[in-house]
Amino acid sequence: GISPTQRYAFQDQVALSLRCYLNALEQRSGSPLTWNTVIHWPQLDKQQDVAALRASALRLYRSDDNPANPVHAIYDVYEGYWSPLSKGKTNIASAAKWLLNATFLATSSTANIPCTPKKLRSDLQYVGLLLGFVVLIAAVALVLAAIGWVWFAGAIAPGKAGVSDLAGMLFNPLATIAKLPAIGYVELALDVAAAYLLAQLFVLHRVSSTRTERTSELRADAQAADSTFKSRTIAANVYHRWASILLWSAFLVVAVLAVVLPVGFQHLTWWYALSSAIVAGAVLLFQGARAIADFAVENVFGDVQVYTTHDNNSAFYAIRQQIVQTVCTALIGVLMAADDSKSGAPEPYYDDLHIFGHSLGSTVGMDSLIFVRQMVQEGALKNAHWGRIRSFTTFGTSLEKTRFFFDVRQPTINAAQDQWENDVYGRFFTDDPSVLTQPDNRDGIYWNNLWYFRDIVANEIVSYASDVPAGSPFLWAGSAAPRKICDNRELFHEKVTPWAWVHSDYLSDTLFWDSAGPTVTSS
Repeated sequence: GISPTQRYAFQDQVALSLRCYLNALEQRSGSPLTWNTVIHWPQLDKQQDVAALRASALRLYRSDDNPANPVHAIYDVYEGYWSPLSKGKTNIASAAKWLLNATFLATSSTANIPCTPKKLRSDLQYVGLLLGFVVLIAAVALVLAAIGWVWFAGAIAPGKAGVSDLAGMLFNPLATIAKLPAIGYVELALDVAAAYLLAQLFVLHRVSSTRTERTSELRADAQAADSTFKSRTIAANVYHRWASILLWSAFLVVAVLAVVLPVGFQHLTWWYALSSAIVAGAVLLFQGARAIADFAVENVFGDVQVYTTHDNNSAFYAIRQQIVQTVCTALIGVLMAADDSKSGAPEPYYDDLHIFGHSLGSTVGMDSLIFVRQMVQEGALKNAHWGRIRSFTTFGTSLEKTRFFFDVRQPTINAAQDQWENDVYGRFFTDDPSVLTQPDNRDGIYWNNLWYFRDIVANEIVSYASDVPAGSPFLWAGSAAPRKICDNRELFHEKVTPWAWVHSDYLSDTLFWDSAGPTVTSS
């Protein structure tokens, strides 16, 4: 998805959350069994070209089973990891220009995000608050910097013409800075260093609080015994404690130097200390504004900008192709996994595949599925491989928004192309969960979409509709209204504030698994 997660992080989240769901089912039925997790390497068909190393899976198995040779149902969780391909490819200025062009300078007269006015207001409110907060912080920082500079320059170099002149500083900063005495440069450097260290201390406090919250339950469980986790946690805490002491010491040393160094200058009174503090505060606010802007580019806009660029001459388009190819390779590897340990022809290693797509990953997943289906049509894959794909669960999906960004810069309207795409989706997807009871997906892949109203990325899927019945060879339904091909389910979220970031909360939500769990375990 759009969050800059490390490899296997999303795989771990899905596997551990699914394990919690399965354990809850066992407890609800009164069973003493539990579900465990182990790393598993996929079986390979020796008749295939297996020179490439395939990604490992996390295997979920029952406590009364052997994960190496199971007799009961098992679940292997794989990850199609593409995140680094799109990270760091854009910047704040580029993303802002792209968003401006898409929002106000659209060349298509039909591209839109089909949602209720209330949902549109909520999304725009979130973007407006985010961007407005960045602008406000930057403006306050600029004002503080201007005031602080005038006071600082007047205190450090009193009587020098033009040193504390704000207009001169703005129009010719190099000439103004050059008039400072040597101690002015040292003080300015100390102020900037103090502000930077203070910002790092704020980040340290936030990270430490998050780390403590995440491990509190595990540490509580480990108190009863002298466990490996307990000893490793204690060792890690010692390291983090000394790192915090080192950072605090560096900040105090710099702050003390900034105050003590100019003591010999009798004219440097509390006025100087106040001006230095204002300069440091301005630097601190600039760092905060930059951090929020970086968050918006990395976690909200940047990946979408890269992936929705359809100009074949753009480097972003090549990145998009690499992303789809990476996910397709992972998917095809699972589809073609075979067990040839027995005599005779190799048997498929997996009976059914269920695909999860979060955020932009849902758009990548949809494009990859259509690409794999194209390979089936061209004979590169067997139809039996495709038939084992049973469900497509999207959550926090960006499909409606990415469809808008794909279409908004198109200078012409091609209704036939849009209708053809919808009919392709309609042939292979359905909103009917009863198809999961069938042996394959001949009547469609069940598409389940879960979303929060407060999720700025997510939308209800409404523009994906088709005249073609699922599983049909393009047999149009005549004058009948287009049917839904996605089962939409809005989830309630306890966070209702306009600025709440709920996009990453799905996998830890029991309401999510109340819907997604039965789909995955339907086989």
